[in-house]
Amino acid sequence: MFTNPLQMTAGVLRAQRPLAVMLTTLLLLLGSAGPALAQAIDPEGRRVLDVRVRGLVDAPEQLIRNTIRVEPGQPYDGEVVSGDIRRLTRLGRFSRVDAIVEPGDDGLVLIYEVVEEPLLADIGVTGNKSLTTTELLDRVVIRPGDPADPFLIERATRQIREAYEEEGFFVVNVEADQERLEETQQLVFRVREGPRVRVRDIVFEGNDRFPDAQLREEVRQPEHFPIFNDGHLNREVLEQDQARLREFLRDRGHLDGDAGFDIQMSPNQRDAVVTFVVFEGPQYTVTDVNVTGADGQALALPADQLVLASTLKPGSVYSTRERDRSRDAIRDLYGKLGYLDTRVAIEPRFAADAPEVRLDIAIDEGRPYTVGNVTVRGNNLTQTRVILRELRGLTPGRRFDRPGVDRSRRRLNESPLFRDATITVLGEPEDEVRDVLVEVTERNTGSITFGANVSSDLGLGGAVDITQRNFDITDFPTSLSDLVSGKAFRGAGQTFDLTLQPGARNSTYSVNWRDPYFNDSDFSFGVGGFITSRERRDFDEDRAGGTVSLGRRFGDIWSAALRGRYNQIDIGDIEEDASVDVFDVEGESDLTSLGFSVVRTTADSLFFPSRGSRFTAGVDRAGALGGDYDFTRLNSSFTKFWTVDEDFLNRKTTVSFRVAVGYIVEEDEAPVFERFYAGGRSFRGFDFRGIGPRGIENNTGEVGDESVGGRFSLLTTLQYEFPLVDEFLRGVIFTDQGTIDNDASLSDWRITAGVGLRMQVPFLSQAPFAVDFAVPIQEEDTDETELVSFTLDVPFR
Repeated sequence: MFTNPLQMTAGVLRAQRPLAVMLTTLLLLLGSAGPALAQAIDPEGRRVLDVRVRGLVDAPEQLIRNTIRVEPGQPYDGEVVSGDIRRLTRLGRFSRVDAIVEPGDDGLVLIYEVVEEPLLADIGVTGNKSLTTTELLDRVVIRPGDPADPFLIERATRQIREAYEEEGFFVVNVEADQERLEETQQLVFRVREGPRVRVRDIVFEGNDRFPDAQLREEVRQPEHFPIFNDGHLNREVLEQDQARLREFLRDRGHLDGDAGFDIQMSPNQRDAVVTFVVFEGPQYTVTDVNVTGADGQALALPADQLVLASTLKPGSVYSTRERDRSRDAIRDLYGKLGYLDTRVAIEPRFAADAPEVRLDIAIDEGRPYTVGNVTVRGNNLTQTRVILRELRGLTPGRRFDRPGVDRSRRRLNESPLFRDATITVLGEPEDEVRDVLVEVTERNTGSITFGANVSSDLGLGGAVDITQRNFDITDFPTSLSDLVSGKAFRGAGQTFDLTLQPGARNSTYSVNWRDPYFNDSDFSFGVGGFITSRERRDFDEDRAGGTVSLGRRFGDIWSAALRGRYNQIDIGDIEEDASVDVFDVEGESDLTSLGFSVVRTTADSLFFPSRGSRFTAGVDRAGALGGDYDFTRLNSSFTKFWTVDEDFLNRKTTVSFRVAVGYIVEEDEAPVFERFYAGGRSFRGFDFRGIGPRGIENNTGEVGDESVGGRFSLLTTLQYEFPLVDEFLRGVIFTDQGTIDNDASLSDWRITAGVGLRMQVPFLSQAPFAVDFAVPIQEEDTDETELVSFTLDVPFR
């Protein structure tokens, strides 16, 4: 028997077996003398008689047992023991773990000896002012009762530092109080916040091909702008900007392009200049495109046509983005011919000594398919034809149009009638004719809204609005229950709207019906009627009438419409000092007009557009259908939207520019209530109808204070809109400019400038609450100014 134990530390056990034998022999020779010490003992392969744990104070022994892999009865394996030591160390509960081997009868006793880390009694933060202790401790993963593991403490220190950096504190210092930790087991993080760093400027270096302004569009780190943007430095945003710049370069053929950033602090450490260092590298171009069929198969389309469809051609710039676009373009080309399963592989071959790429395009065409039966499910109330007219490329008996199938799915999901629409091509790949299953979920298309509206232009009013976006004018109820349950007058995709808006100064009552696909065609047809009552400053205006419109769509961007209207106007209760233009139209009169308009829109949103444009142009001929007035009015407007910034919450900062022009051809023919006016919401900084030519007072014969409108209108708006709080509050900076005159003249040009707020509250209204503050910079003596203009619709559902 051995009289002295043989101790082996973790370092020895992790050594190679020959080294372990040598060290074991050395330890035996240095120990107490005995008859068996002359033999060198190698523990490898010997039977483990028992596994013991030594040194535990607070940690449960079962924690060790659940972690180790060595069990009694197994042969000793140094690699397994080393693994046990690593796993025990990773628990973070022990500052030291040793494996000790004691020889026993016919085997070994393995002892894991541990030294426990002290447990944390409490955790706190001191020196923090801008961030609360709760905010900081929520960021760390260490808690009271955890071991005082230096790794966990260092990680917690780093997490607190990162929390400050996210708030713009880049010179913050965070340290754990080691002396207090050793004495009391209390972990206290001492914070010296330092100043909050603001970005004063963002510059670029190393860019030759791309100007700074173009690169700046890829950067989301804001610059400091007093009041509107604090511009605090954020390292995470900078790292994302760095990645975006790399992607920008590589998407434009600079495959070796790279970007980094450098932060230059001011002496007071409150301001910083961020420099993005750009390496553009060479621009890779395509030298040759080789198109073949996969596995040598013959292609149904000529190679030249496929290369023409691709965005990558000889001489074009190569990038992974263009490669993906080329693949999709070739698949879409086949998809238009009924090939639903075409696979396209594009393999770039890079030249060794030049920034040149040769492309090998391999195409597995699959086979073309013909559309069989199209079945629609899920439309409990909506007529099937309403769904079928939204489909593209799914005509039974004709070849499939795969891009059309994708477009059909988008059209259904973007419709106000449906959601969660799916289109499934049925059948087996070997079938020539394949059926189609269209499944939809109907939306709630009807609403009754009770509410109020208030406007600086029109005052306070109530509102009752009944709307049905899936109306059917021919679906009369067969019983009262059909009408009450909503089963009547539904299912044809028409729009019906009834509005009742009584007000203190202005009242409107209207009913409108419109079929966007009249008789299942590209034409639209609508009719409407209205009654309005308005209290002007010098007279009252009552109107009653109706409209009839016939329009047509030309694709998804262009549309045109022909519109006829009839108005009966009653002008009464005229003040003595009203203008002679008002007295000229006193009493009842009839107005008819026939108008034509065209619209082109690519804007990406109705209420918050960030890209695209809107263009309208129209002509109205009053008197074309009879009546008391004969004149021609021309109207045109154009609005362009740009996104100039987008933060890490995907909130966009936009710039928009709008210009609107109107002109009445005939002189002194248009009545006062049909002329052009501006002010209030249409020209902020001026009162409602506060600018334009002034009329001659009836009682004095002199020029009065009231605007009588003009024949010519030119109004422009340049507006900068940016996020303030979350998604619901935005700010605007704007300038309105323009004129209202009797001639096409710019001599009486007005300019205002101001700021405003836009608040989006979904449960109140889709349209945002708007309030603007504007002051005139250039005005005429007769203009009436107004500091605040606002509008708010508040529905009660």
